[in-house]
Amino acid sequence: MMLHEKLPDSVTVNGRRYRLDLDFRNVLRMMDVMDRKDLLPGARAYVALKCVMKRPPKDASPVLAAVHALLFPARKKSEKREKLTDLKQDADLIRAAFLQSYGVNLWRDRLHWLEFTGLLACLPTGSRYADILSIRARPMPKPTKYNGDERKWLAEAKAKFAVRLTDKEMADS
Repeated sequence: MMLHEKLPDSVTVNGRRYRLDLDFRNVLRMMDVMDRKDLLPGARAYVALKCVMKRPPKDASPVLAAVHALLFPARKKSEKREKLTDLKQDADLIRAAFLQSYGVNLWRDRLHWLEFTGLLACLPTGSRYADILSIRARPMPKPTKYNGDERKWLAEAKAKFAVRLTDKEMADS
């Protein structure tokens, strides 16, 4: 996105414009609905869209696909990376980091999803969340006769702060 552009608040599908409320909380709710297995796919798409718009269309799937493309740009297949964060598991750390770093209270303040993800990706070092991400991302050094303590500490820290994968994520790995 260019600096002079407004944050998107709609998608257009088949010539029709659909207004969206893309506050980060609404998008997180939408993501939760998409993970539900108790809904049929068509109903899941409708309920997911209900999280970000007042009146979803009856044929919600193409609109949901457009919303998904807007909010989650496709990564190249070669970009498969280790999962370093989980928005549910790390929620308290993220809230604290936003307040500490930006003065944004995620309990009260509204943020567009793209604004939220941009700020999340750029949290500066010094917050507990950034420190934990650093531990999760740090590669294990090759063993030498000098780094046994460092390797032991890092292995314990990685285990302590590891992202707990869901059953679906473990199956996809």
